[in-house]
Amino acid sequence: MVTATSAQRAFDARVRDLVPDLLAYFGRRLDSPDDAADALGETLLVLWRRRRSVPEGAESSRQYAFGIARNVLAAARRGRIRRRELADRIAEELTVARIESPTPVDFDLEAALTELPERDRELVLLVAWEGFGVADAGAVLGQRPDAARQRYSRARARLRDRLTASSKIHATETRAGRVGARESTAQG
Repeated sequence: MVTATSAQRAFDARVRDLVPDLLAYFGRRLDSPDDAADALGETLLVLWRRRRSVPEGAESSRQYAFGIARNVLAAARRGRIRRRELADRIAEELTVARIESPTPVDFDLEAALTELPERDRELVLLVAWEGFGVADAGAVLGQRPDAARQRYSRARARLRDRLTASSKIHATETRAGRVGARESTAQG
């Protein structure tokens, strides 16, 4: 009588002997060693799930395993094609979106945003750019609604102060530039 333990050991031994051949099979057919390792893992998982159906003989189990490997390879190739097509489609849409609606860069705003703590900056950007409400943006970040509203209010105040200070600096520089230009014209 065969116990579950001895049957499991026999299955493990048959599969262990197949691993180098299966890995070589995938390695010759897929672009990267990582893809080959992933495909091998998927094949071993299918073999384990179907362990009661794997034939007993070494050659029969090898053929069975390579049949599964062939199906895993086909699925991997289909997935790779779908991912490539999706990436191309997304890249095209992003390119068209950039061309259709160029957003002017506000360097003062960008600088002010970088001065905010990461969590506050992300909260502000989720509200301003992604269209979330403050409470919803807080939920995305794992914050309670009242805490999100408080953080958002403080972040806006810091941004406002920073941008006000920045505009005063620019105004002073502009006036100084005009005064300097008048003086050099008067002297010339």
